[in-house]
Amino acid sequence: MKKVLSLLLKISISGIFLYIVIKKIDFKLLSETFKNSNIIFVLIGLFILIITSFLIAFRYFLIVNIYLGEKKPVFYIWKLTMIGLFFNMFLPTSSGGDAVKIFYLIKDDEKKMLPAISVLIDRFIGAITILTMGTFALFFSKINDQRVKIFIFSLTGITLFFYFFLSYRNFAQKIYRPFGKLLPTSFDEKLRTTYSLFNFYFQEKKTIFFSLIMSFFLQFLSVVGNFFVAIGLIKEYLPLSIFFIYTPLIWVSTIIPSIGGVGVREFTYVFFFKNYLGEEKAFALSLIVLFSIIIQAIIGYITFLTFKAQNFSKPIHNQHQE
Repeated sequence: MKKVLSLLLKISISGIFLYIVIKKIDFKLLSETFKNSNIIFVLIGLFILIITSFLIAFRYFLIVNIYLGEKKPVFYIWKLTMIGLFFNMFLPTSSGGDAVKIFYLIKDDEKKMLPAISVLIDRFIGAITILTMGTFALFFSKINDQRVKIFIFSLTGITLFFYFFLSYRNFAQKIYRPFGKLLPTSFDEKLRTTYSLFNFYFQEKKTIFFSLIMSFFLQFLSVVGNFFVAIGLIKEYLPLSIFFIYTPLIWVSTIIPSIGGVGVREFTYVFFFKNYLGEEKAFALSLIVLFSIIIQAIIGYITFLTFKAQNFSKPIHNQHQE
């Protein structure tokens, strides 16, 4: 019953946000927007958005191989990524497909938590780069909305704090020690074990650094893809900086419980870009982004139909426990 109610709630949230957006849209103007758009720029942007899936896979490939060791199944990781993108369309929130990736990674694996955490770290690396790019973009923009600035600066600060906390044990111990003394022994031990699992990955600083560089390039391409689609729709130049600011906020918004981020994503596109593109063109931009996601999902579905799970686990004999 709880699962049914949870699903109904998420469907309702998607439906409510879609209703709010659609109510504002003049579909005659929306049709004219697509007819009068610069198709070349729109297609370039769409192509960029679709190929980012390969970079998403490669970023995760770098991270998960910290656990896998010498085995480097890059094509297998790409298939897992595409399958995850397919299930993102149907599972709650835009990160629902991560649960599917975790399922295949921990299957027949003795140390289930280590490979499962690699998916969370991949998301975390993505969040760091998204928010850092948004913060830098604020310095070069003319946006004076203090709420946006405070929100992005706060999220960026919190994310960077956790990056250093997970990367450096001495720093973490100094921060945690006063709080650890106040906690029950059993809970304190669980927290320390969980920290060790995350720190296992962050000890490989060179690999994490390369994954950050890859992630910056990935997020840059994704923002540029949105930019090309937008200027193709409006057929006028727009400041690139606004896409580096608002696109991260849109990605963050899809964490809100919904069905694959549908409804929430379209609402936030219109909310943030209506002053620059107009409501119809902002909605058109969101639809093209959704179309790129659907194409990735179709590729993921084809991959899922032919997919055979493999066991790439590698026993790790150290202090890290499940």
